[in-house]
Amino acid sequence: MVRWLAPLLILLAAPPLKAETLTVALSSNVIAIGSNFSGATLSLFGVVERDANTVARSGSYEIIIAVRGPEQNVLVQRRERRFGIWMNGKGEEFDRMPSYYGLFSTPGARGLIEDAGGPARSLSLISVEDDGDRRAEHRAALAAARMSQGLYVEELDGVEKLSRTFFRTEIPLPPLLSDGRYRVFAFLYAGEVNLATEELRFDVHKTGFEQRVFQWSREQPLFYGLGAVVLALVTGYVGGVVFRRG
Repeated sequence: MVRWLAPLLILLAAPPLKAETLTVALSSNVIAIGSNFSGATLSLFGVVERDANTVARSGSYEIIIAVRGPEQNVLVQRRERRFGIWMNGKGEEFDRMPSYYGLFSTPGARGLIEDAGGPARSLSLISVEDDGDRRAEHRAALAAARMSQGLYVEELDGVEKLSRTFFRTEIPLPPLLSDGRYRVFAFLYAGEVNLATEELRFDVHKTGFEQRVFQWSREQPLFYGLGAVVLALVTGYVGGVVFRRG
């Protein structure tokens, strides 16, 4: 009895085999930002691999790609006119908001994201509703501002199927990218069932003079502050002399 019990326990403890798996890759794992950086485009390629013993599905596969930049706390304030003066009113603070968020999908996955009961509804930060009209209004204003800067991107037909199992998409990265690590999530759906999920990462960092100035501001804040003041005084003095001569 012991002879066949041990293999049985091993089989029961083993993770279940997946019928489909995702294999994805990025065109680059590092985005370097210099003084002339005007944005970049990152390519993502992927393939759906199916277990040889699995019967082919009758429906099509749908792909959703979500890209999240480094998280930050954001205070959103609305300008209000008080006593004839425009002032910032009481705002709403949003914790751990991604500095960049991109959402891309095959056209067939649109309903999974946009429908109220869609299984991927939570992926859409732009359309997720909050409790209370005031907070929802501030979130919408934040999304609109970042969309205009290219920091929030939602393209629900942005994933191109090159074949039934091979796909690609282009991830646009604007000039105002924040430094740090970016996470890329790929979701495979059949109908409303999430079959597989994969995660990739890439890093964004400054290079050259900008990076040295940034490090100086963090490592030597006192000298950085004094240097900034001296530079401002020198610039103001030189500007005054030039314009006075003119």
